[in-house]
Amino acid sequence: MELLYEQPFGRITYEPENEMIYLELIGEINKEDYKIIFNATADLGVERKIKRLLVNQATMQKSSMESKAWLVTNWIPRVRKAFNDDMRASIILSNNLFTKIGGEYIASAVRKISGFNLRTFTNPDDARAWVLGD
Repeated sequence: MELLYEQPFGRITYEPENEMIYLELIGEINKEDYKIIFNATADLGVERKIKRLLVNQATMQKSSMESKAWLVTNWIPRVRKAFNDDMRASIILSNNLFTKIGGEYIASAVRKISGFNLRTFTNPDDARAWVLGD
């Protein structure tokens, strides 16, 4: 596993053997930091031609609805164009109830507007096993 990016609000690592980026979101994330970490994930994913994305929100406490809306209306279309719907992704939902609901909202919206094969999980091992499957 190769560390690509790290800030107090998140960490991005890369597993070349699995063609996967692992994005960990941490604590309360303001709108600008949310954009920074997701744009970095997209840039690094395109650069490395990933096939899998594992997003861990387990320790994320808060992000704004505006951030989530930006993700759905701006980031997802950008990533969809870059990967032509050829992406397998899983989200480990937050332990925080409201953040968990937000994660489920994003997953639902992504499924509606893209062909990404995406699922949500509460168990990190299950999320990892699924995203690595074919």
